[in-house]
Amino acid sequence: MKKYLILFLICFIFIGIPADARQKEAPKATTQLEKRSYQTRTFDNIDKPTVMKAMLNVLQDEGFIVNNANPLLGFISGTKEFDVSDKTINIEKEFGVKPGALAWKGIRVATIEATANVSDFGNEIRVRINFKRKLLNMYGNAQVINDINDENYYQDFFAKVDKAIFIQKQKV
Repeated sequence: MKKYLILFLICFIFIGIPADARQKEAPKATTQLEKRSYQTRTFDNIDKPTVMKAMLNVLQDEGFIVNNANPLLGFISGTKEFDVSDKTINIEKEFGVKPGALAWKGIRVATIEATANVSDFGNEIRVRINFKRKLLNMYGNAQVINDINDENYYQDFFAKVDKAIFIQKQKV
């Protein structure tokens, strides 16, 4: 009898769990070195103030409020805030969750924080930027905090920086 009960439970477990859920692998962990590689870009034949100005322009164009910029240290930080009840903003695209789910959890504000380091590296300028998402409740307390680890997100940002540098060189 016990043998049939165990067999029944095993069958129930495998039939009850969809095939795609059984075959999913754990998400690939990103090493710190891999993250650093897509968060960093090197620019040649350009000076640090031009790169800093381009970074500031792109962050502002993207809706970030620049909280701090120190040209001596090459440090820039900024925040982009979203009102999750605003129907004109695609919160699902930026944060991967539906607006209704956020409201149900008491999330009122979603933010993306950016921190950049612009430094001389021999004859080159090296830029490293990272982005972090935060979901805040009605009291301003963080409910969820996670790094943006999407390589495409960083490639898109650096493509905009490249364009901003080009525009600055053309004195437009």
